[in-house]
Amino acid sequence: MSVPGGRVTRVRWWGTGLVACVLLVLGAGLPLLDAALGAGGRPVRPGTVLSVGTERDGTRPVSFAVPSAGWTLSEERSFLGGNAFLTRDEVAFNISVVVPLAPLDAPALWDGLAKLVTVGRDRRLGTAPATITTVHGLRGLTGHLTGDGRAGTAAVFATRRLGATVTASGPPGAYRRVAAQVDAMMRTVRISP
Repeated sequence: MSVPGGRVTRVRWWGTGLVACVLLVLGAGLPLLDAALGAGGRPVRPGTVLSVGTERDGTRPVSFAVPSAGWTLSEERSFLGGNAFLTRDEVAFNISVVVPLAPLDAPALWDGLAKLVTVGRDRRLGTAPATITTVHGLRGLTGHLTGDGRAGTAAVFATRRLGATVTASGPPGAYRRVAAQVDAMMRTVRISP
């Protein structure tokens, strides 16, 4: 190969081959290693109370309990200042804190969640949500979540200053197996004053 200045250089392909080999090992090997090691999930014991939101005086304002074994907290997809993401089999459960810019109520929060879940996806919230009341007396709205080959449910809870959204979905069969557990978790949501 000729280059400006009259020098001739040789191209060595072993370096390119080594780089390709390293990329192949990283591309194929790391996902297998992640699967073998559990990919960053932490099992949650039954009865564990998880809290999310901005911490004040040592506590976070939105909490819920995990009543059944088998749920895993995804450390990669959870940010306790804003949300907690749990999985069981192929079902995902996500609770997020909503900090409003204006007074908030459950119907407005439901409408906002409906707009968010449809962005870039073939997912929809039911148009006629039902009332849900938690074991702590917090009232909200709940309804079906469908699309993308998944089935599930969603719920919203609001106080004057803070809100929480919950979504849970998975393949229809997997979701049906844990639907009662999802409902039980939703009914433990608490928003501190």
